[in-house]
Amino acid sequence: MSRRGPQAVEIVLSEQERVELSRWAGDRAGPRVAERARIVLACADGESNTAVAAGLGLTTMTVGKWRSRFAADRLAGLVE
Repeated sequence: MSRRGPQAVEIVLSEQERVELSRWAGDRAGPRVAERARIVLACADGESNTAVAAGLGLTTMTVGKWRSRFAADRLAGLVE
């Protein structure tokens, strides 16, 4: 199967990042940060932006934004 468009940035988490994101995903950090944490966790599990967007009821643009922001700034990139 050939892919269209640019390749998404691969997300590889440290154990500490995974633990923190899992904590955030439980809504302890507020609904927006929880959603971003769920996006990053799904991306780290190897899901495409399209699959993550469909699973979470978001747009691929939103998923791509937070995937890229996390890749650049790690956990700090998810908190505004």
